[in-house]
Amino acid sequence: MNYFDKLVGQEEVKRKLNFYLESYSKTSTVPFLNFIGAKGLGKTEFVRKFSEGLVKADNSRKPFYELNSSSISNARQFFEQVFVPHVQDKEAVLFFDEAHTLPKDFCTALLSILNTENKLVKDYTLGDNTYTFNFRKQHFIFATTESDKIFMPLRDRITVIEFADYSNEDLKKIFCMNLPSILFDDDALHLLAETSRGNARSCVLRSKEVNTYCENYSVTRFTMEDAQKLFYILGILPHGLNRIEWQILNILRSQGQCSLSMLAAKTGLSRTSIQRDHELYLIRKGFLTIDGFRIITSRGCKVLDNTLKT
Repeated sequence: MNYFDKLVGQEEVKRKLNFYLESYSKTSTVPFLNFIGAKGLGKTEFVRKFSEGLVKADNSRKPFYELNSSSISNARQFFEQVFVPHVQDKEAVLFFDEAHTLPKDFCTALLSILNTENKLVKDYTLGDNTYTFNFRKQHFIFATTESDKIFMPLRDRITVIEFADYSNEDLKKIFCMNLPSILFDDDALHLLAETSRGNARSCVLRSKEVNTYCENYSVTRFTMEDAQKLFYILGILPHGLNRIEWQILNILRSQGQCSLSMLAAKTGLSRTSIQRDHELYLIRKGFLTIDGFRIITSRGCKVLDNTLKT
């Protein structure tokens, strides 16, 4: 059974996860997996689909618990509020989202808990209590957008599943799947995909905007004229640039080059915000380079010219 046939793209991820599910059907075990990739690439959706294949002996799905890692304040809280009521002596799948925010003492505990080289049943003692894990019954899955911030020894205990940006063809398929009643002209569909920032989440959100537009204007065939009208209404910029990225490119073109501190001063944003939320996309698109200073590329200048015409 292919649990991922309704998910578009990420073919390498699908092959790996199907391989682990095939192994699970014979051994009742799977590795401790760590799904890593930028926001919006579908990590959580793939985790949920993967968990559907982790079934009990009667073929019913094991209970799935999705935890925001930042809500775990320490190891004792995890054991008292999560493990004892939901996991101990039970079958369960635990999903730790944004795992880089897990507290240090819990990460240290996991080093011992996840050391299953010799046996799949592990006892862990904290204070006066001993907790028993059975990794034929219980499965731990992690996901993060910032894998470099996960406690390094813990990273060595978990198997990485890496997500890549979606191709334009994949994004087109997502639009068509989400809007089956709309007929798209090829050039309009290409433009929609191009402005979806290479990720599925943006594509799904844009699909909702397209659906609203089509309902408002009784459109059943979405043309290039419709795309341009929608982009004008919503202020959508070429390549899906947001207004801050557009501002950064304009500053760089007018200044020639800028330090990170200068960009922070001119935009009113923190250095961290610029690096984490805006520069990465500009670099991936080839609109900005960093060589000590931030420098706009010729491609970045061209996209600004297209912006001015929008």
